[in-house]
Amino acid sequence: MFDHKQRLKIPAAALRACAALLLFLGGVLSTPATAVPIGAELGVAPRPDYIFGVFPYLPPRDLEKVFAPIAADFSRVLGRKVQFTSSSSYEIYAGRIDKEEFDIAFMQPFDYVRAADQHGYLALAARGEPLKALFVTAPDSAVKTLEDLRGKRLSLPPMDSAVSQLARTHLRKNGLVPDKDLTLVYHRSHISCMQQVLIDASAACATAAPAIRYFKSRMKVDMRVMSESEPIPHTLFAVQSRVPVQERALLLEAITSWSKTPEGKEILERGKMISFSPVSNDAYNVVRKFPRE
Repeated sequence: MFDHKQRLKIPAAALRACAALLLFLGGVLSTPATAVPIGAELGVAPRPDYIFGVFPYLPPRDLEKVFAPIAADFSRVLGRKVQFTSSSSYEIYAGRIDKEEFDIAFMQPFDYVRAADQHGYLALAARGEPLKALFVTAPDSAVKTLEDLRGKRLSLPPMDSAVSQLARTHLRKNGLVPDKDLTLVYHRSHISCMQQVLIDASAACATAAPAIRYFKSRMKVDMRVMSESEPIPHTLFAVQSRVPVQERALLLEAITSWSKTPEGKEILERGKMISFSPVSNDAYNVVRKFPRE
């Protein structure tokens, strides 16, 4: 039998191990609980920042001036970083849509229908006015009608832009065959297009109302509209379907409320934009049916 008067001899190494275990348990029990980020316990990486892509209808510096503050507003609303970006050409921008690079996008109607039908983009809000190709000349120009463009040069924004597509169709409907009855010259932006008219390099430019308002504020010149195409739904904000429903709702609320707050009005004023309204995918069926060239 064990004699309780005898001392139990325990190896020193075992005693040190027991002491270390007691210290560890004591530390765990006495340390206050801390919050663990959702998903961290599963080893899930945080969701990346959002990319906000804008089609290049203005020169790069002007795009940044207008849309970087919008990206900042989206960041505020969503509580995550939203990074503004654009592209050097319409073609490159369209390619990035096809790769689904943009979480949020401001795009022209013809890009939208392809993005929606093939790449899962969803319409949020569109400019509260129809999009038309507006044929403008200098205020003192002798060009008064489309027929006066026969044999002359017409400047346009990039070939694949919505305005250029509307303009070419409008010319044909009025008996003018592009690159036969008149010469079409394409430029990188709507601003460059109108500048060609002011320096008499072209007789007219086909552009859009928002670009005319922006050009007027920048150049202090009134362009004269001498003809306009049939309308289609305007440029719009859209999101990739991977953006959660709750965040789509927050973005829509922010965009449609800009006209109601001083900060929002400043955002609209920078781009000479009018208010935006909610828009559905079906609203762009007219674009889907637009005659293809």
